Amino acid sequence: MLFVNRLSIKELNMSDQILQQLQESANLALQSQTVQEGVQHLSRAFALFSEEAVRLKGAYAKLQERFQTVNQELAIKAANLSRLTHYLNNILKNISDAIIFIDLEGTVTIFNDSAQKLLKIKGEEILFKKFWTLFADDLFGFSMREALKFGISHKLLYQKEMEISTTFVYEGPKLYHGMILVLRDISEKQKLQLIANRNDRMKELGEIAATVAHEIRNPLGGIRGYASLLYRDLKEQQNLQEMAGFIIEGTKSLEKVVSAVLHYSKPLEIQPQTLDIGNYLKKIGKFVKVDAAFPTNVKLALHIPDSPLLAPFDPEALKSALLNLIFNAFQAMPLGGTLTISLLKVETSCQISISDTGVGIDEEQIQNLFSPFYTTKKKGNGLGLVETQKIIQAHFGSIDVRSQPRVGTTFTITIPLKR
Repeated sequence: MLFVNRLSIKELNMSDQILQQLQESANLALQSQTVQEGVQHLSRAFALFSEEAVRLKGAYAKLQERFQTVNQELAIKAANLSRLTHYLNNILKNISDAIIFIDLEGTVTIFNDSAQKLLKIKGEEILFKKFWTLFADDLFGFSMREALKFGISHKLLYQKEMEISTTFVYEGPKLYHGMILVLRDISEKQKLQLIANRNDRMKELGEIAATVAHEIRNPLGGIRGYASLLYRDLKEQQNLQEMAGFIIEGTKSLEKVVSAVLHYSKPLEIQPQTLDIGNYLKKIGKFVKVDAAFPTNVKLALHIPDSPLLAPFDPEALKSALLNLIFNAFQAMPLGGTLTISLLKVETSCQISISDTGVGIDEEQIQNLFSPFYTTKKKGNGLGLVETQKIIQAHFGSIDVRSQPRVGTTFTITIPLKR
């Protein structure tokens, strides 16, 4: 624009020389002794004026052309800037990390959607306001004021659930005008790591248990055999025969545990079929209702959508997992209650929920529910929920539990709709 302004001053104004010549011609015309001489001077003045008018017209045309070129260039640059701004805004909007920009005065000028979700605050509540008007200065484990004042970058874990990185935006080697904070929610990562670690421990435990079970099974069979012989030969000694009977029953219980351990230690192979899982759950509900173990003081509620929902799963394996959860729910409601089986489509997965209104489970027990051999029942080997989890994981799914003491428990199974 400065270039165009200079042109307008230089080219659109008559030069001093032309003005002087015009003035001289006009003066000579006024001083002329004869009309012919005056006309000659005026003709010369008009010719000079005409030449200058043509020049000015050309200069104006060039100036218009240059204005158009500059305007076109500005329009292109404005369009590019708008496109770049839109592109950057889309990145900020869709990136999973929380992005916050804070200038040297502490004013928040960028606060993307992920930051709003992670910190549970709306953008309009914090944008263009001082960071510490809504947050503590040391919210992230370091002083924001000191970091901005001294240009100190940080990279740390905050409360074991958030990874924080900071960097400064520099205009020159030593001149910076703000800080970018990148916050990453690592709670899901930690959860997956815990699951992976637990699976590794369970695999190792399964291998150890299988070895121990094999070592126990052979002598256990011998003990049971000898106890059976004693039981047969001690007909006339009832007290001793009764003791032999206790030994036999004890070995039977141990054999069940050994069989369960060996079954648990074996890799699970499923045979998935693509079926309507809603219709399948309705059949499970009918099966449970006619089972002799179904308590008369428990009400069964099914929340199943009418529209078909196809999913790949092994009907027999999944039935085993569901029945284990259902009968656990019965046992949690000794005084009666409601058992609810629900199905919900969530994006590319389906969620099956088994809910009861029973005694509930405390937090400490929840942490150990899927640990092998952990049980709170008088009768049980602690492998039921472990086997259930194993079946769900074989379907590339997951199982979660939410519970509140004296309110009830919900187990939620998530299975992908496509393998």
